[in-house]
Amino acid sequence: MERWVEKNLRYLVLAPTVLILLGLTIYPTIFLFIISVQDFDLGRPENSTFVGLANFARLFTDSVFHTALANTLIFTSVAVTVEFGLGLGFALLVSRVISGLSVVRTILLLPMMLPPVAVAVTWKLMFDPFFGVINDVIYSTGLEDLLFNWGLITEPLGWTFAIEMALLSIIIVDIWEWTPFVFLMMLAALAGLPSAPYEAADLDGANGWQKFRDLTWPFIRPVVTIVILLRTMDAFRLFDTVVVMTRGGPGGATDTLSYYTYRMAFRNFDMGYASAMSLAMLAITIVFSLWFIRRMVGQEEG
Repeated sequence: MERWVEKNLRYLVLAPTVLILLGLTIYPTIFLFIISVQDFDLGRPENSTFVGLANFARLFTDSVFHTALANTLIFTSVAVTVEFGLGLGFALLVSRVISGLSVVRTILLLPMMLPPVAVAVTWKLMFDPFFGVINDVIYSTGLEDLLFNWGLITEPLGWTFAIEMALLSIIIVDIWEWTPFVFLMMLAALAGLPSAPYEAADLDGANGWQKFRDLTWPFIRPVVTIVILLRTMDAFRLFDTVVVMTRGGPGGATDTLSYYTYRMAFRNFDMGYASAMSLAMLAITIVFSLWFIRRMVGQEEG
């Protein structure tokens, strides 16, 4: 017995954690699927009726779901792309130009440390069309004429109250809040780069772009994969910022999958359809993750 315990000690030590994780992930997912194939009565679950795949078929005909999906995809793609570009750029700048100024790193990390709800409330006040500081700065500097002529804004500057600007407002808030996360991860990746290949590249006369393309990018690609996956999965389930700033409005311009699922579940009490949407979100996230990982691994092997 003692020999068996000693031989399987690592599995025995990990077993409690694995069981807890299974209980917190596998069981809720199975229960979610059970609800998704029912017309679930939240007040009296015993009165629920089996409807098969009707809730999933409803996803293909629900125009509000299609709008929420489009908004979520636009938000996720734009926000994550800009956050990654800015985060990587700041990391390269800090690691090479101002590496000795630790206070700069601290300032760049401050937005990520704030509670998302507090960030959303603050930006909602800043975006206020009459008393917000953003409009005050734009009008006082005359930028509104320039932005209007370029077609970047419309009058008046309603931000979260204007259909054409509401989603942009949410994207700006997310970029401000989560670019520091990308910056922190990229800075850690750049700090672990070996120096020998760069010294050899300098001797060969390689310029900065060549060193980044042939050395830096291949070295940090595993971290890039993790960062983009984490940010994409987090952005895809955007909820708190929308609740605080727009509540899906105006006219559904900022309706996201998470917020629409919340409305169907806890306002309309259509738990079966909300569960189907949750599983659809899970499926989209898994498909994208597998595709992205395979693509990044393929580039690394190539």
